Amino acid sequence: MPRPVPSSADGTVDADAIRAAADPAARPAGGHGQCVLVAAQSGRALATAARRAGFVPLVADLFADSDTRALCSAAIAVEGALATGFRRDGLVAALDRLAADAPSPPIGLVLGSGFEDRPRLIERLAARYGLLGTPGPGVRAAKDPHGLAAACRQEGIPHPPIARAVPEAGEWLVKRIGGSGGAHVRRARRSGALPPGHYAQAFVPGRSVSLGFLSDGVDIRPIGFAEQWSAPTPARPWRFGGMAGPIRLAGTVEAGMIAAARRLARRFGLRGLASLDAVLDGEDWSLVEINPRPGASLDVLDCGEVPLLAAHIAACRGYLPERKVVSTMVRGIGIVYATKPIAAVLAAAWPAWVFDRPEPGGSIGAGDPIATVTAEAPDLARVLTEIERRAAWLRRECGTT
Repeated sequence: MPRPVPSSADGTVDADAIRAAADPAARPAGGHGQCVLVAAQSGRALATAARRAGFVPLVADLFADSDTRALCSAAIAVEGALATGFRRDGLVAALDRLAADAPSPPIGLVLGSGFEDRPRLIERLAARYGLLGTPGPGVRAAKDPHGLAAACRQEGIPHPPIARAVPEAGEWLVKRIGGSGGAHVRRARRSGALPPGHYAQAFVPGRSVSLGFLSDGVDIRPIGFAEQWSAPTPARPWRFGGMAGPIRLAGTVEAGMIAAARRLARRFGLRGLASLDAVLDGEDWSLVEINPRPGASLDVLDCGEVPLLAAHIAACRGYLPERKVVSTMVRGIGIVYATKPIAAVLAAAWPAWVFDRPEPGGSIGAGDPIATVTAEAPDLARVLTEIERRAAWLRRECGTT
């Protein structure tokens, strides 16, 4: 079993190198080629962020897509599914192998999506590899819908009503506790009891927006705001479709969301990158949930002078770096899903704006993601137009229009 990574205080973790990675004056040293373990449903965005920060990523995810493998010293596809998550033993075996074969001892493990409902697994992984992120108890507290609702009431943060059973009056959503990606969300069709592990949340109309931020467990550093959208199907009307940012919101909205993130991050002891999701209607907003981990915003908000993964690791070590944005462009990502099964992906010279590229010859089930398309433009409207155009091209290329 790999020895747990000690804290930086005993000298095993190069704290100076981590601080240097988050200091623009230290470029081009970056992460000094230190290895970092990554586990996520899809690890490509974290691998890209790690490379930008000068670290060497070692990824365990569900896909091991071709561009993920190109970014990594090593990448392993772990058995599991988006709906059910990782097989625990397979994930641990993959991370053990990555750590054992690493060019240098990994400085720790960064977790992406797929662990929000598994705080005990987070604690086990933290003890085994050293965690660069929010500990299991903080994730458990942040993802407990009833605890979050109580915290919002106490802190004066707007939040939709929630219930343990669907009330008779009003419009309600049914959500799985710890779910991610929106595919688990559905509209409640009748009042009454819920399946185990689910809760009801009042439906709030409006735009879906988010705030990305860094936390050292005491204070936060805002990263930027983004807008999200769905790729709906009849069975999955809130399935995650994409995100674009950075964008600007009304000053009062930005200030309110930043203040809410600061209070909740301190309350839950969040560490590193996290995000606050909200629904916006004019200048009224309502917090929907907190994501205590790096997420999709890595692809659209990593445009500062300090690379985001370097800032994440620095924040986990108690240092919140200042960040200066060096681009005024809006970036967007769109997830392209297969509308029917693809028996074998054709070999393709993918354009540079296609991420999460499937292996030629691999099969893709109906409703599963094919790849991610990206776009960059001076404003949100043009980004959305280009993402839709590129998504249509990808669907035609893969025979799933």
